[in-house]
Amino acid sequence: MRVRTRTWFGFVVLASLLFLAASRVALFGPLEDGALTVAAPIESGLRNATRPVAEFINNITDINLLSNENQALRDENERLIAENARLSEAEQELQQLQGFMNLRGVAEGETFIRADVFAVEPSNSQQLIAIDRGSAHGIRQEMLVLTQQGSVVGTISRVLEHAAWVTLVTDQTSAIGALIQESRAQGVVVGSPDGTLTMDLVRETADIKAGDLVLTSGLSGQHPPNEVIGEVVDIQRTPQQLFQEVRVEPLADLSRLETVLVLSSFVPLDTGSP
Repeated sequence: MRVRTRTWFGFVVLASLLFLAASRVALFGPLEDGALTVAAPIESGLRNATRPVAEFINNITDINLLSNENQALRDENERLIAENARLSEAEQELQQLQGFMNLRGVAEGETFIRADVFAVEPSNSQQLIAIDRGSAHGIRQEMLVLTQQGSVVGTISRVLEHAAWVTLVTDQTSAIGALIQESRAQGVVVGSPDGTLTMDLVRETADIKAGDLVLTSGLSGQHPPNEVIGEVVDIQRTPQQLFQEVRVEPLADLSRLETVLVLSSFVPLDTGSP
């Protein structure tokens, strides 16, 4: 058995050496060339036959990759646009508030809540607007509402959790204690059914002229003092009357309000009945 194994092992080693030597002297070169000559057309045919399939698979893979990349780019672009819009809106709000502070000035301790107008009372009998801030944001009834330029819009008359109604200064139920800046004459600015403003209870002897500014007086405790309501446009004096009628034009264009500021730091006084 051992002799047979040794013989077989020797044969394998000898055959390996012969093939190695033959390859070095190109003994089997013709055989190798012949095999390659026969196999080349088959290989080429297979390659040509499978090329469309391979290209199709590669194209599908590339299309899927491009589609995923395009979707990722679209998502990122949408995110950047939304973020830019939010930043632009925040910057605009900051600029508006800064402009308001520069125009009006802000006393120590004063705070404001910015709100957007989203509805207008459709009937002609009431002068109301709705804003998108409510009790959840610190809005309370009777708070004074101003434009971004600092003139009086009206007062909060109804509060919901995330919204509130503002009764405009021109509404027939509105009455605000006021004074004429130049003469210091006092009276009450009231609205009317047709949306105009009149300052009542102004002394007949008060020196008033068109163009005088009308401010809140703050005497009733329901509104803060020195907020601009409007300006005098007409004065009606009647002999034998104790008071003169003063027509006032609101400084703000109340029909085109988009954004307002609620003076949240002022709490109206509950004076009760005298």
